[in-house]
Amino acid sequence: MTQQDELDQIKSKIQEHLVASGNYDLINKQLKLQLYESGWYDKVAQIANDRLNEGGDKKKLETKNLSDLYAYVGPKAEESIPSEVKENIKKKIEEYLDGIIQ
Repeated sequence: MTQQDELDQIKSKIQEHLVASGNYDLINKQLKLQLYESGWYDKVAQIANDRLNEGGDKKKLETKNLSDLYAYVGPKAEESIPSEVKENIKKKIEEYLDGIIQ
């Protein structure tokens, strides 16, 4: 078993525990709220709209379906998540893990 396989198993177990305890939903709701309050959803929608409307027919042909649009928007959306949101959610997960490990 490779190190990546071991990491994937650990991540999976953590996620299962978060879901079973109900904390996954709580953290997920907090994440969505923070993203909404930061204007992230609007930024991502603008990125998608810009992609669909830029370059005339050529770009429209390149973005044929949702998968094509997601392939373009997904990485840009991840990059645009505010660092304070990432830190807040990371802190919540660390607090949760500290609580179950101790």
